[in-house]
Amino acid sequence: MTYEENRYWKNVLTIVPIIGAALATVSYVLRLYSRRFTTAGLKVEDWLMGVGLILSYCATAFVVDTAFNGVGLPVSSLPADERLRIQFGSWMIQKFWAPSAAFVKISIVVFLKRLLGTVRAYAIISNVLMGFIACWALSALLVNIFQCTPVQYYYDKDLNGHCMSGQRAFFQAMGAISLVEDVIVLCLPTPIVWGLQITFRQKIAVTLVFSLGGLVCIFSLMRLIEFRNFVTTDLASSSAKESVWTCLELDVAIICGCLPLMKPLIQGFLGKVRSGVSKARSHPSSGTKLYFPNGTTHNNDGFRQINDPLSSMASKNAHIAADESRRSSDVELQGIAVTTRIDQDIDRPRTGNSTDVSADHVWPR
Repeated sequence: MTYEENRYWKNVLTIVPIIGAALATVSYVLRLYSRRFTTAGLKVEDWLMGVGLILSYCATAFVVDTAFNGVGLPVSSLPADERLRIQFGSWMIQKFWAPSAAFVKISIVVFLKRLLGTVRAYAIISNVLMGFIACWALSALLVNIFQCTPVQYYYDKDLNGHCMSGQRAFFQAMGAISLVEDVIVLCLPTPIVWGLQITFRQKIAVTLVFSLGGLVCIFSLMRLIEFRNFVTTDLASSSAKESVWTCLELDVAIICGCLPLMKPLIQGFLGKVRSGVSKARSHPSSGTKLYFPNGTTHNNDGFRQINDPLSSMASKNAHIAADESRRSSDVELQGIAVTTRIDQDIDRPRTGNSTDVSADHVWPR
């Protein structure tokens, strides 16, 4: 293979990672910008996602660096300086992949725990999963660093040293564990969502939002498959596709982790569009109005509140024109609120259980 023929991989490893990083950055910026439409403020998961994004930049930078140092060519055909740079770049990509993926995954799990953590079993599973992800990332990082003795022998074979046996098997094992983590994060909220007392259509909508993480599983699987062709003694010719999937896996994970939290921003945009269409079809209105279907209300943070029809009907029938003693508990969950309200009449004797409980669940549209 000549340098002219290698232009393809040079273009791929330059354009694809940069575009992916740009889209991930835009998604994260929009996530932060959407906070202007809520009163929630920045949460822990926002900071974790930001750290994951920064670490992904480092992986992307080294992937692009390898593109200009003969990636795709047999290592024996490269000058000594390029051979050293491309092998060092491949070594550094590994150092940033696991930590970046861990911060992104933990950010998503923290968000889901804030959303569904009132279910005790889910809170426990979330804590265990976050601990496992952290241990996995630390193990992957340490073994990646010290897989060769001396450490520099991985990228500089002119030194006297050796590497551990089964390097490719180790990379495959770390990739397989990462894929399992992605699948668990993807499937974990589903039983909780389908146990909520909301309509079937709403369950489908919420499930589709969470299923965006399936894209991450696809890219993680593609990266794992590519390790079959990974040769640690010839990284220049065998690491090109793996590098592409590494960047895309991180970038898509960040994008999918940010999309569900852009609801206030999307809602504001759609509200303006609907208002414009309404003005064009009828008569000018005094301002932008958002359409909400029956059974929903809108809270102060710009999120649609889905009412349980049965609970709402029972509540209306039980109300009496009298003084009431009201107790309420509101939990703001990253723009997704779970509100429990108990209204009890006190001026009239009870013959049975007259407590009226209604549970409202707030989800992004």
